[in-house]
Amino acid sequence: MAAEIHERTQFDWFSIARIHETKGEYDQALEAYEESIKLDNTYAKAWFYKAKLHYKMGQKSDAKKCIKKVLELEPDWEKYVEKYFPDL
Repeated sequence: MAAEIHERTQFDWFSIARIHETKGEYDQALEAYEESIKLDNTYAKAWFYKAKLHYKMGQKSDAKKCIKKVLELEPDWEKYVEKYFPDL
């Protein structure tokens, strides 16, 4: 009996990204966030954490692009955006 091929979901990729980020593997984390977003462009949590990582890496223009998308998807998250990105 053949094993089923498990395709990764946006949630799987998000989890993979978080693991890479925790290990300090930022480039791999960004790639995994991208994969998550490719599967679901409306997954605000992936956009938010991708923004945080860009911000942490000093890539403020990339962080701003992600934040813009977060606020389009989840306008109520403005307080979190202000908390984590006070200068953007």
